[in-house]
Amino acid sequence: MLSPYQPEPVELQRARQLMLSRPNECVALTHFFLQRKEIDPAQLVNSRQDFDHQEMAKHYRTREQSQAAWQIQALCQANDGSLVPADASINRAIMLAKQYRQTDIAATSLMIKAKLALAKKSPEQAKQLLDEAAKLLTDKSPSNLQEALSLLQASTLLHQHRVDDARLAFEQIRIQAQEDNQQVQQAWANYLLAEYYQLLQQDELALSHYVETLNLLGKRRQYYLKAMAAEKAANINVALGSGEQAIHYANLATSEFELLGNPSLLISSLLNLGRVTRTGSHDASLALVYFFNALDLAKILADTHHISQLYLEIGHSYRVLKIEAEAFHYLSLARASFERNHDSPRQVDALLQLGQLYMTQQEDGLALIQFKQALALAEQQKDVPRLIECHRLLAQLFESANNPTQALEHHKAYHDYYARASQINRLLTQSLVQDSEQQLQQERELAALRQTNQQAQQEKQRFTALAAGLTLIVPLLLYGWLRNHARNRRLQHNNLELQHSLLLESRTGLPNWRQLMQRLPQEMAKSQLRSEQWYLDEAEAQPFNDKIYYLLLHVPFMVDLSERLGLMHASALQKELGAYLKGRIHPKARLYDLREGQFIYVISQRQVNSLQHTITSLENMFAEFPSPFKLDQRLAIGIIGHPFLPKAPHALDDMRLGDILYLAMAAAHQLANQTDSRAWVELLAVDCQQAAFFNGDIRHCCIQAILKGLVKVNSSHNKQHIDWHALAPDRVMSI
Repeated sequence: MLSPYQPEPVELQRARQLMLSRPNECVALTHFFLQRKEIDPAQLVNSRQDFDHQEMAKHYRTREQSQAAWQIQALCQANDGSLVPADASINRAIMLAKQYRQTDIAATSLMIKAKLALAKKSPEQAKQLLDEAAKLLTDKSPSNLQEALSLLQASTLLHQHRVDDARLAFEQIRIQAQEDNQQVQQAWANYLLAEYYQLLQQDELALSHYVETLNLLGKRRQYYLKAMAAEKAANINVALGSGEQAIHYANLATSEFELLGNPSLLISSLLNLGRVTRTGSHDASLALVYFFNALDLAKILADTHHISQLYLEIGHSYRVLKIEAEAFHYLSLARASFERNHDSPRQVDALLQLGQLYMTQQEDGLALIQFKQALALAEQQKDVPRLIECHRLLAQLFESANNPTQALEHHKAYHDYYARASQINRLLTQSLVQDSEQQLQQERELAALRQTNQQAQQEKQRFTALAAGLTLIVPLLLYGWLRNHARNRRLQHNNLELQHSLLLESRTGLPNWRQLMQRLPQEMAKSQLRSEQWYLDEAEAQPFNDKIYYLLLHVPFMVDLSERLGLMHASALQKELGAYLKGRIHPKARLYDLREGQFIYVISQRQVNSLQHTITSLENMFAEFPSPFKLDQRLAIGIIGHPFLPKAPHALDDMRLGDILYLAMAAAHQLANQTDSRAWVELLAVDCQQAAFFNGDIRHCCIQAILKGLVKVNSSHNKQHIDWHALAPDRVMSI
């Protein structure tokens, strides 16, 4: 940790920012900083001279700053692909931390060195380093160090092909992070679990974990992790034949890499986006746009490795588009570049593309030369996937040239290599699982033996202590258990009664607003799901007919019942009304008492043969209520259906739908006051997707939608008599 009077230097702050985006500049900054002279802060504190600490900080570095600089430099060198210099840098950090006995910093450096060991395919070395780091951490160490250690230990198990142990470790990390609400840690565990499932060729499970990683991160600025998860999700979707999803995730990966600011990673992402676009949507023209954007960026960076790959992909795309001259030009550039860089595998890819181009031009002789040269290179490298492709294309070429003998020979070679590759892949997967199970069984047996040995040594002492303790404690425990059991049962019973009473309106015994709000989200979610399924069903030509109707009733005689009749008569009448309404409503409908004379009647459209018939039944239900008192039964009813916008069901939440429902009831009040009779108003959105029109104050937007014809109005009376402007909320402006 840095001294409190000495903040982290600007060079190191900038280096941290450039660690992923521009690692070469990060290395230069740390190298420049390490040219400063190291000084012990204790010398400054104990010195009698009056040092200017800010001036000294510009020319010197402390021990802690030196260690941080070596750590940052190692990570930047690794991100830049220089693993050997990175190892040397982190060794300096480890040496300094041990020299000054700074255990947490030493543990951090050891974990960085373990990451480098994993990058160099040395999991055993990584395990030794992590074991050493674990011994240095204490209860006072920062929690993020322990979290990083557990992830690295699980990753090391995966690199050691101890797949079951790795899966259990990742699951434990994920569950613990979920309990602690640490979404970034949980996202990393999900991402590494996805890699585990990819190793076992379980692509669907891997894809679900990559998608879950993206969902957990949301809008967090974890650009690198989100980009990697999105890119791998795109590649799996391509393999599964989900072209649209593949393009979606490839675009997301490119956007995240662009936000990250690392041009090399952005080039790779554009390259992958182009491939996915060409394969997933068969749009080679759009793929060329991505490839040329990447090529411009690669030329600026003088990145010959990516330039060669882009030449190959551009040539491939032109070949798909049948623009043969451009295809030949870029494929020739790619082949020459790969040959110059001694990249035999990709040279084979370029030769195969050129051969297919010659086949299209019916130049069978030139195509044969390309395929033969590609076959020779693939045989030198013993590259089975490319050997399979070479023999497949040669068989196709000889078939088109009416040479069945040669075609049959290459068909046999193709099938032999394919069967061998499939068998090796299957055996490798089985071996990974079997090796893991054997190792896990051995470790379990060793652990059981150790536990048995410890139990044998302590058995006599434990038995004596346990017997004496039980003699004293068991009666007390039994009494305490019985007392707590009785108390818990009583509290549970009281809790259930309280929960039940909280969900009912005490005056009428009907479900109240709490019960409505408890059920409304699940009810709306199911309705939204059915609406989405209807909208995505292209064969469905009929309008959406699976709504839930919400009818907001205003019952005038319930508003001032206590004032007119007195508490005793009002209370009796309300209880009678509640019992009466329970027996009159539709068996598949629900009625909620919202107080103040307002009720909500909820019924599915499937149970409604005619909305007019349902409204009439409700009006008759209140009109036929037997009472010795004269009651004002001029109901005002507002009606809407959910989803209000079937093609955009998520556009409006429960609060905004409630506002629309109250607007409908307010309009019904107008009609009731004008006609001195019962009135109802239904608001119904027309069958088009107008979700954006409702963005803003919902009452104002809905009134505007009614006036513009986007929301249809049905009513019991002439709807032209409704003054919608009068229903708009008036705002009091302060001067």
